[in-house]
Amino acid sequence: MRIKFLGTGAAEGIPAINCDCAHCVRARQEGGNLVRARNALIFSLPRYELLIDTPPDIRSLLFKNKVRRIDGIFITHAHHDHSGGLEEFLYWKAEVDLFAEPAVYEALQRENWGDRLPEIAFHCAFHPGMAVRFDGFFFTPFAVCHTVPCFGLVLYEGGRKIVYTSDTSNRFSNYAYCLMKQADLLIISTPRFSPPHDGHITSIEAVELKERVGAKHLILTHFNHHNRPYDELAKWAQEQSGITIAYDGMEILV
Repeated sequence: MRIKFLGTGAAEGIPAINCDCAHCVRARQEGGNLVRARNALIFSLPRYELLIDTPPDIRSLLFKNKVRRIDGIFITHAHHDHSGGLEEFLYWKAEVDLFAEPAVYEALQRENWGDRLPEIAFHCAFHPGMAVRFDGFFFTPFAVCHTVPCFGLVLYEGGRKIVYTSDTSNRFSNYAYCLMKQADLLIISTPRFSPPHDGHITSIEAVELKERVGAKHLILTHFNHHNRPYDELAKWAQEQSGITIAYDGMEILV
């Protein structure tokens, strides 16, 4: 399985608009991995390209990464930084499946596109805990604790288990812990580095979660400008065991 991280920033992106904090200043001056577009990634599965979320800058991200094929989109939740670019797929010259939990789909219709949403993609409703099976792989969505209905997913393919949590606090159901147990790869969104932070799990807490569930490897993504710059995070991760800091354009094989 190939995983491509198109964008690895949180809602503000880095540099954040009209921000003069040290992190954003460095990102403007030095560029490179210090710059982060809003979060999105692609799982390349057997005969199926699955895009996770459509941030407002999805058009430029697809162009920059030379993405010419997407078969399905999994929308984790309706917040603008995760769904605001969905309308770009009105111009996508191919059919696309849209995996969205019914409450999330209703929010997208109500708050954004109304009756035009079926023109963008074919709605494939999912429910947490129910496996969505394909020919050669399947995924199981699960609910996470966020300010709106939000869902992560566990992908099973070729004997491997990959967990993506999306936006979540550091509070999980016992069911979610069971799904994460002994994962080959855990991908966690951590806007900030250390607690306390009620709204999102932090980088420090994600490492603790990795140890709790016995995951083999952890990738951190979805950083905001209050977290450490990429080079500092990468240095910190090197001092840990089995941790990678995602950057825009990063591609891995699992």
